[in-house]
Amino acid sequence: MGKTRVLVLGGGLGGVSAALTLTATEALRETFDVTLVSHGWRLGGKGASGRNAKQGQRIEEHGLHIFLGFYDNAFRMVRGAYAEWDKPADYAFQTWTDAFRPLYQVTLMQDIPRFGKTRWHSWNLNFPERPGTPGDPRSLGPNGFAAFLIGALQNLVAKHDHLPGHLTAKLGLDALDKARTHIEEAGDGALDHGLIVDLLKIVQKGFQAVLEPLLKLSDEGWEFACFADFGLAFAIGCFAEVLPYGKGGFDRINGEDFREWLQKNGISDTFAWSAPVRLLYDMCFSYKNGEATDGPENARFAAGAAAEILLLMGFAYKGAPLWKMNAGMGDTVFTPAWFVLKQRGVDIKLFHRLTKLETSENGAWVERVHLNRQVDLVNGAYDPFVKVGYGDDGKWLYCWPSEPDWSQIVDGDKIRDAGINLESVFCHCTAGESVLEVGKEFDLVVLAMPPAALADPAAELMDANLRFKQMVEVTPAVPTQAVQLWMTPSIEEMGWKAGPTAMTSYVEELDSWGEMSHLIPAESWPSGTVKAVEYFCGTARWPAGAPPYACGLPQRMAADVRRDATQWLNANIGVLWPNTVKDGVFDQSQVYSSYYRYNLDPSELYVQCFPATVETRLKPGDSGFVNAFLAGDWTRTWFSAGSAEIAVLSGKQAAEAIARQTIDLTPSD
Repeated sequence: MGKTRVLVLGGGLGGVSAALTLTATEALRETFDVTLVSHGWRLGGKGASGRNAKQGQRIEEHGLHIFLGFYDNAFRMVRGAYAEWDKPADYAFQTWTDAFRPLYQVTLMQDIPRFGKTRWHSWNLNFPERPGTPGDPRSLGPNGFAAFLIGALQNLVAKHDHLPGHLTAKLGLDALDKARTHIEEAGDGALDHGLIVDLLKIVQKGFQAVLEPLLKLSDEGWEFACFADFGLAFAIGCFAEVLPYGKGGFDRINGEDFREWLQKNGISDTFAWSAPVRLLYDMCFSYKNGEATDGPENARFAAGAAAEILLLMGFAYKGAPLWKMNAGMGDTVFTPAWFVLKQRGVDIKLFHRLTKLETSENGAWVERVHLNRQVDLVNGAYDPFVKVGYGDDGKWLYCWPSEPDWSQIVDGDKIRDAGINLESVFCHCTAGESVLEVGKEFDLVVLAMPPAALADPAAELMDANLRFKQMVEVTPAVPTQAVQLWMTPSIEEMGWKAGPTAMTSYVEELDSWGEMSHLIPAESWPSGTVKAVEYFCGTARWPAGAPPYACGLPQRMAADVRRDATQWLNANIGVLWPNTVKDGVFDQSQVYSSYYRYNLDPSELYVQCFPATVETRLKPGDSGFVNAFLAGDWTRTWFSAGSAEIAVLSGKQAAEAIARQTIDLTPSD
């Protein structure tokens, strides 16, 4: 028998993970013949990045991409790729530790009303280094989260032990000691969760009795009150409704909104939309229709997924809570993946767009796959990379350009001059069509495209299978916007003194900021011109009118992002960078270069995790069609929220469902 032919449709993290997993061993490579198909000139999906040769080889991203320290599957994939890839000796990133750097600080922004005014404060949270390497197996015991939750509350109190004793004496803090003792005595045995809830409610009652005096005390008192109120409600909810039920506990509350769940568990109205609550809504673009400016009115996040993510973020990270990439996400993640896939014999077909999936007559399997070949290539093959120097010691990187190399494309100049974006479904460009038939050109297919991108080509699948149809129609997604600024003063000269950070929960719509000046050596600016690199992102509203949208609309909407970002900077940047404000407005003369992006294409939308939508997601091995599998952060996997971790895990699970075995991806680095 010949090899089983697997067609992976989609070049984002889900598709790349599926292809890497399915070719991870010699035995798998002897069993499966894998082809990876992607539209446009690069891999990455909404994680793709490009280099702009006309602007200092600057990195142009879809948004702000940072790996979290609990991303075990994503780091295993990346570590394995760097270990296996046979790189040139002068390549800048020899190992994954060359490509990533730890970040221990997170900044939350909070508006505090005092003395008749509301002022924004930056709460810079510095996390300790934790044991382990990202990607190593997790070693958290059955009661690990319970111990961490109580410990975090005790640490919060200890940090503020200088607050007036007549206030803290009323908190009933000995109840926390009793809860901690109970958890320690239980070890890995069963906990009396009801007892712990009762003890926490004693503290919560005492705390809320002194809430008003704490708020009047000082800005520090306000900060303590906010985190304590949030932490108590969160812990009570976890011990009452989640932890007693194991992993299934998170699913039990996914029908509720996270904020409303906190309110049910006692968070005060004062802090029900505070920075710790907003953190995930802003980080995960969790606003209905992108409407983020109305406070919590349009905020939606499944409570179970939110609770699990916060526990993992706070207590399950390895090394650092955040890991920044030392170049673009394309350069850092997808370049090594490309070369490893090529070394393993995977056929990667760029410039091919899925246009239609046909089912068999009985609707049980995928019969045909229609692909639009977007362009013809001058030499029949395409080299997707440019070499960009890194630092001053002669090292370099393989990078994806921000536009195709038109000289490698037949009639490339004409396509470019017509304004055709080969990554946009709204722009039509065709050099021919291929129809692949099951049993001839493929046997199995991995659908590694999000529901919004599948809605049109997978119409027959939706008609044939109600569960598949519900997944496509119910899973929410939203446009996003991104702003990148290359500044002439350093971040310290701009007035930010707290050091490298990732910030969120600030003024909408650019509510999140990443300090990215470490990327300067990865770009090619004239010496001394660029001293700081700063990224902002947030949700975006849908454009007026209904799809299908016109070719070039995302680029035109980027002009609106620029206009709105200018207004936002004028009104809000002074809190973060006071020295960039002149005569009450942002001093644009300090900007050396800028990039604005509006992500509208179906494959670029951010998949959201709203209440009562998680259960409609399908598992990677349960598409409803015997020869089709699913891969992406929109599938039902772990905490089922948009992230690199879930995309990679989903691709791995799709491959394991195909191979009918668990595939060990423990890196050899």
